[in-house]
Amino acid sequence: MSFWIVVAKYAFILTYLVIGFIVSFEAILCMGGSKIAIKWVRRLYNLKSFMFLVYLFYPMLLVVYFLLEIIPYYLGVSKNLTKFDIPRMIYTIFPDDCDNCER
Repeated sequence: MSFWIVVAKYAFILTYLVIGFIVSFEAILCMGGSKIAIKWVRRLYNLKSFMFLVYLFYPMLLVVYFLLEIIPYYLGVSKNLTKFDIPRMIYTIFPDDCDNCER
């Protein structure tokens, strides 16, 4: 393989990891009900683009949920465990858009 093909592969993988962790942290904070994170996501994304990113980075979302919610809960650092519920999270962030979709 050419040097530039290897560089392109590593660049693609690292870009996926970095952007995936950013979107995953935003989504997990929104699942927890953080008002600042919800405002941030509403400002940056619309319903379709955020749903696309959540499903694109779904594996990263599971990893971040494990690191931020499950491990602290079982170590006793966190008192409650936030439920992993993507539809509820989407409805919490974009209630008006979701109401229009159901009709």
